[in-house]
Amino acid sequence: MKKIFLPALAAIALLASCSDLKNPSEVNEASEATADTAVVFDNGRTAEGMANSAANATENAVEDVFTVNDADMRDAQLDEIDLPEIKVRENDRLNLYGMDEEVLFETDKAVIKPSATRALSEISASINRRYPAKQVRVLGFADSRGTKDYNMELARERAMAVQNWLVSKGMMKADMVSIESMGEKNPVATNATAAGRQQNRRVEIAVLK
Repeated sequence: MKKIFLPALAAIALLASCSDLKNPSEVNEASEATADTAVVFDNGRTAEGMANSAANATENAVEDVFTVNDADMRDAQLDEIDLPEIKVRENDRLNLYGMDEEVLFETDKAVIKPSATRALSEISASINRRYPAKQVRVLGFADSRGTKDYNMELARERAMAVQNWLVSKGMMKADMVSIESMGEKNPVATNATAAGRQQNRRVEIAVLK
């Protein structure tokens, strides 16, 4: 009888201690975190959530390096760029090759004109020579006519068209060339005049130095 009673007491004690343990996902205070729960404790975040936050922070950091502040940019002269329709600017982080819409596309179209080949060839040769294996981002811009959604989509399609050209004909690696649609954002001139709107319809190719 005594041999049966002692194991029973041990089992009761074990159950009582288990009932005091919280599910790791329910630990909300640092003082409640044990060696078993510390791996998922961080102010209520799980390990998966912490990993996602870290990944997002890394992605945002990559995006930030391509941020163009016009006040920080200065005109640049490159020996290999001799076409007047290509505007080159730079700062300590980036080189920026810019072209107006009329160089690349017909109005409201996203198909690259055959006449744009020389300009794109000069730019791709310059990037391959000066910045091999560097990240490139194609930025598409529109004016303020039409809806914001339409302008965002047109700018995206144009950026994609230039991206595809750089990869297929400009000898660039696909995983090194990304795009960003700016839509109506960051105008370089007034949208109140035809001349200003034409300047705002453009594509810029940013390269990390």
